[in-house]
Amino acid sequence: MNEGIIMLGSNLNPEENITRAKEKINDQYEIIDESTVLITLPRNKKYKNHFYNQAIKILSDEYFEDSVRFFKQIEQELGRTPEGKSNGLIPIDIDFVFWNETAMRDDYEKWDFVKICIDQIKDKPSTSLL
Repeated sequence: MNEGIIMLGSNLNPEENITRAKEKINDQYEIIDESTVLITLPRNKKYKNHFYNQAIKILSDEYFEDSVRFFKQIEQELGRTPEGKSNGLIPIDIDFVFWNETAMRDDYEKWDFVKICIDQIKDKPSTSLL
């Protein structure tokens, strides 16, 4: 069984979109832990709205690449487009940060909100929320 930690982010109907993303993720994976939701200010001029950010820990019997494709599919289903990103509107962003304790992004500590969310769940024992 594989363990992944992913970040969810949204600045367009964020409460609804993060909830919907977690529901879709939970259809295919077991969500075993969640961080609190942090609300952050936009980081550059193109983003107009506050972001809601949350880390979740999942268990998966799939390959990493299959999980990435599944998350990209969720992003599209919830309305993420290249045009929206260029206009600063992100219905949902789903990024792997860890896969089986291996950092998938070398910049995970660059953003304080990511580090705070990840640190809340990273080293906790994997137990089911069910």
